[in-house]
Amino acid sequence: MTLNDGPPFGPVVNGTMVVVFWEYRPSNVAAYLFLALFALATLAHLVYFVWLRAWGCIPLILGGICLVFGYLERSYAHSDPTKLDPWLLQNMLLLVAPPLLAASLYMSYGRISTALLEGTSKPNHGRRNNRGCCARCCYSWYRPIIIYFPDPPSLTAHCQPTNSFCTCSPTRLYVLADVAAIFTQLIGTVLPASGTESAQRLSKIIVLIGLCVQLLALGIFLFTCGRLHVRLHRNPTRSRAMLMDPGVRWLWYFGVMEVAGAMLIVRSVVRGAEYWGGTDGVVASHEWFVYVFDGVPMGVVMAGFLVLYPERVVREVKRQEGILKGAGMGEELRGGVKGESYPGGDVYVGGRCH
Repeated sequence: MTLNDGPPFGPVVNGTMVVVFWEYRPSNVAAYLFLALFALATLAHLVYFVWLRAWGCIPLILGGICLVFGYLERSYAHSDPTKLDPWLLQNMLLLVAPPLLAASLYMSYGRISTALLEGTSKPNHGRRNNRGCCARCCYSWYRPIIIYFPDPPSLTAHCQPTNSFCTCSPTRLYVLADVAAIFTQLIGTVLPASGTESAQRLSKIIVLIGLCVQLLALGIFLFTCGRLHVRLHRNPTRSRAMLMDPGVRWLWYFGVMEVAGAMLIVRSVVRGAEYWGGTDGVVASHEWFVYVFDGVPMGVVMAGFLVLYPERVVREVKRQEGILKGAGMGEELRGGVKGESYPGGDVYVGGRCH
């Protein structure tokens, strides 16, 4: 094995390059810059985590750590671009980090939507019965299309949500898709190290499958999040929290989640184009694609969740619940007793305020 004098870089055996690691010499300046930015963002998220005990943001912190060490390995590759370890580790860490960030995104949506529509105090009996909704009403193909019309009688007889908003979030399904994406991309990044052409082809297929699964989950998530965002914007009276304190920018949190989802989609599309085009493709041949379409989107996701931290919504709803309970005005932000008066002169009648 010998060193290369210029690109492409990779291990050379008997005068033949076994695997192409880099089509350029990685920039250590850019790598150190993004390393510092992600280190600061991860540290800030760690402080928020300890302060607010936001357990749903643990994957985001782990993703930030992966990004920090991923760019650290890229900086190591600058001095020796033919070495296997830096190339393999940076590829693995930078591919695994986005699904971890997406996992926190999905869990944050579940927490925020439930807090706004149901409150945080829930009885101990059946969770699905408490919500008043089920998979049949949530994920029917026709329901998102006819959101302006009442539900068909067959559905309304089956489940009748108290506030006419379905709050079921397929968070477990999203996280399961994330786990599949993580494992496929881990396997796909390790296989090329063998140096055989069959392993490289199999690696390409596996990584592309993982990226497609991630894109599918993100697309469904964006649709679900955007639908609830629009419906709450048009009719904020469905959320007691939004009525009690309209000064809080409740819906901005949905905007942050939608931007984060869009950034993750952009990153996955570009990464897919990189693997589809191969090592001599346009994306793989130019380093700026990694920073503009991978590093920057991940930085936007982490910064967005720092500006509008999801756990703040839950804490604010809990504070409002404490006010209502202290005044004896209701059991939950979304419900209560029919005919009960609330601040502002509203009266709770059958799931809505009048």
